[in-house]
Amino acid sequence: MDIVHAAEMPWGESLVAHRAGGDVAHKRLFEGDEGSPDNYMLVMSKEPKSYFSPRHRHPWDQIRFCLEGRIPIAKGLFVEGGEIAYFPESAHYGPQEGGDDRIVVLLQFGGASGHGFIGVERLNQARRELAKLGHFEGGVYTRHATEGRRNWDAYEALWLQVTGGELSYAPPAYKTPIVMRPEALSWTAGSEPGVAIKRVGVFPHRGLVINAWSVEPGARHAIAGNGELRLLFVTDGRGTAGREELKRWSAVRLQPGEGVDFIARHRLEWVELSVPSVSS
Repeated sequence: MDIVHAAEMPWGESLVAHRAGGDVAHKRLFEGDEGSPDNYMLVMSKEPKSYFSPRHRHPWDQIRFCLEGRIPIAKGLFVEGGEIAYFPESAHYGPQEGGDDRIVVLLQFGGASGHGFIGVERLNQARRELAKLGHFEGGVYTRHATEGRRNWDAYEALWLQVTGGELSYAPPAYKTPIVMRPEALSWTAGSEPGVAIKRVGVFPHRGLVINAWSVEPGARHAIAGNGELRLLFVTDGRGTAGREELKRWSAVRLQPGEGVDFIARHRLEWVELSVPSVSS
């Protein structure tokens, strides 16, 4: 088990320098194994309303949990504070333009196709290499060439630079992103006293499960080990995970097979993202 307290971490450099718009900053919470089809990255993102990204898609999956503000994901469509959006691989979205200044928990991870996800170091290296041959502007990469294709979506250009080959997208299992509203769901009593759950989203194509949990003061929730990666983000309250402290904006990583007991001192609430291996 790993725990970080995101509220206490300093904001770091932007991880989307290939996009456009203002002072984006990130906190890198947890990362997977580079080169694995199960690679992932969980970050907290601070995005100004000036941030811009054109309509595009990814050969991996991502989840955006809006903590504050609202995220534009298409013309007139936003992920509001408290909402969670799932962006399946190959599904178009955007442009991202306007909205409000926002703070977001962002998980990016390899999709069902097995194409994987490119981590920060490889992405930055590819951006530096491409900058010698062209420029990034408005979320688009333009090659300084007189023949052949010149313009690419910035992420596509980086992906091609890393992989050294053509980018093929898997047929999209979902046509559009799915925006979930946990506040509209009722709590259901769990099997333990003082514990309740909201079944927020289940996506069989990837095996992704999103749940929200609450534990009343003094109650305990035993999280049993299973075969999946689980990432938990505390939205309110205080308590412990094993012997470690939990507080608002604590993030917990349980590797496959790991379990832990949560005990609440003040009403404890968190969102749990459960992601199986692509090969499982």
